[in-house]
Amino acid sequence: MNYVTWIVMSALTLGCASSYPVPNDQMAAAQKEVGRAEQSGAPRVPDAKLHLQLAHENLTKAKSFMEKDNQRASILIQRAAAEAELALSLSTHETAKTESNEAVEQLGKVKDQ
Repeated sequence: MNYVTWIVMSALTLGCASSYPVPNDQMAAAQKEVGRAEQSGAPRVPDAKLHLQLAHENLTKAKSFMEKDNQRASILIQRAAAEAELALSLSTHETAKTESNEAVEQLGKVKDQ
């Protein structure tokens, strides 16, 4: 590969990389998902807390890639959103399970009376 070809290929590669849009909207949506998971009680549920932590880490990494490598930032943001959704789901499940157990316990007390 000659020098001119290498320069042209490098320029095309850089041009393609920088043409990926800045994922600002994705970042805002992922941050909203993280907030929803936090409000659902995910920090109090061990499995959900782990996934919430991973979501935070992915958002932090994504912020460091913004503007430099938007495609990689976008992938990290998608991961963060998925982790936050999983944290929310685990938290919601744990809450429902706790409420169900309490209802069964209350029903048992009523039957015993």
